[in-house]
Amino acid sequence: MVVDYAIAVTNTPGRIRDAMFDRLRAHFTQAQIVELTLRIALCGFFNRFNDALQVAGTVPAEAWARTGGGARGAAPGQ
Repeated sequence: MVVDYAIAVTNTPGRIRDAMFDRLRAHFTQAQIVELTLRIALCGFFNRFNDALQVAGTVPAEAWARTGGGARGAAPGQ
């Protein structure tokens, strides 16, 4: 459900149907849905920004997460 929402926000943000929001509301508060939407949109922004500048990440997110990078407060590549 969250993955479907992330895809919809990324690819067709103006066409998200009420049924998807109904499914989200079954698990999240309105504030949480707003936060989720913000985070999805920010990730899309950073991806497009980095793509436009041809900036490649130095550490794949999966590897960074497995090493506990987020627990130390460091961002990928730092």
